[in-house]
Amino acid sequence: MKRISILDDSPYLNTPDLPLQLGPSAVVAGDIKAVLPASLLEFYQGAPACHLLAWNDTDSATMGLIRSGSVIVFERTRLLELTINILRRAKGAGWISFEAVLTDQDKPLVLLESVTFNEAGLAWLEARTAVFEAVFGVKSILIEHGYDC
Repeated sequence: MKRISILDDSPYLNTPDLPLQLGPSAVVAGDIKAVLPASLLEFYQGAPACHLLAWNDTDSATMGLIRSGSVIVFERTRLLELTINILRRAKGAGWISFEAVLTDQDKPLVLLESVTFNEAGLAWLEARTAVFEAVFGVKSILIEHGYDC
């Protein structure tokens, strides 16, 4: 099992502010034990709530992200690649998303997003791309969609 606390060295460590939020498919778990793999539960309970944790668990055959009781979980075998998508600000607000391309879905699974483009969010994601690639075991692709005109 691989697991990591992504925000250990971040200025956002002790605040609820993170330049990117979990994607819209995140489940707010009332009972986190029902959602997380058992092998991750102890690690999660020992981490500060504001930490973003990413995992890849061979025992449960799952991987995902969790932060402050919200979680995104998917099967390890379904992951094809990771993409970083950016639409820069122009007349429109732009956006940033970090997505998992899965074998059985037409649309990627949004893992992290910012509904408006911001340099802090892009810098945060770029600084952690290698960590995400190491945890999830696949490379990521940067896709620039231009400007939000």
